[in-house]
Amino acid sequence: MDSDHRTAVLNTYRYLRLAMIAVVIMLGAAIAAQRAGAACWQTSISAYYFTAAHSVFVAALCAIGACLIVYKGNTDTEDVVLNFSGFLSFVVAFVPTQREAVCGAGLPAAYEVGPGVRNNVLALIVAGVLAEATRVFISRNVERQRASGWAVRATLVGWAVIGVGIVGYLWFPASFEARGHTVAAVTMFIGIIGVVILNALSAQSVPQRAGFVGTYKLIAALMAVLLAAIIVIRLSLPAWDHIVIWVEAVLIGTFAAFWLVQTRELWDVVDRRELSPEGADPTGR
Repeated sequence: MDSDHRTAVLNTYRYLRLAMIAVVIMLGAAIAAQRAGAACWQTSISAYYFTAAHSVFVAALCAIGACLIVYKGNTDTEDVVLNFSGFLSFVVAFVPTQREAVCGAGLPAAYEVGPGVRNNVLALIVAGVLAEATRVFISRNVERQRASGWAVRATLVGWAVIGVGIVGYLWFPASFEARGHTVAAVTMFIGIIGVVILNALSAQSVPQRAGFVGTYKLIAALMAVLLAAIIVIRLSLPAWDHIVIWVEAVLIGTFAAFWLVQTRELWDVVDRRELSPEGADPTGR
């Protein structure tokens, strides 16, 4: 690859990494603008689906999902987890949380989410199946390394999760509509925490990037604690519901921090494999 082509590839990755941060900022700005014209906060960021921030909320999650899918991971396992997390981000966008009283301007009280869920999730399934078929077809005609054992396991787990979701969508629509958002959001963040851990492991194997290992581990631990806190509050402490939005804000901010740290670490390379003597992650993950 000549210098001009390498610069073009590097810039594409740089813009993709920075775009994720810009989208998170856009979502935060929309929520802040909604709050400025309202007397209270919603109990969660997901609840802003029903407010004047509706379009930005859906667009931001779709943009994040697309970026996660398009972004090529540092290892084949990371790439698989990024792809499934990105797919789930679309589910989070298309299947809203249960509606609560709206603070300020919002969607009409008579707005029905059911038709939108059925239409949009069907479109997502069709696009996902076609995308996977295209990936398999292209991979058959392109020389590629054999997938690692961890990548195969991650793929099987991802397809199992999506398979359960499709079964729920087709045969248990009411349950899917009621619980799909929460399950997809939690699973998506579990995947993202996995991505942070995988970055810590692969950075640990590259001497030039060993200094980032502690930061990735700290971010992964913090995200896990925050996600657990949200689940506990929702299930056991309903009176604390308004705390959820602040915990979610810190969780999303932590994700943005991870993406910034990774952007800083990999600014001058396409991915971490360029720094490994063998050109691949020695951990095999």
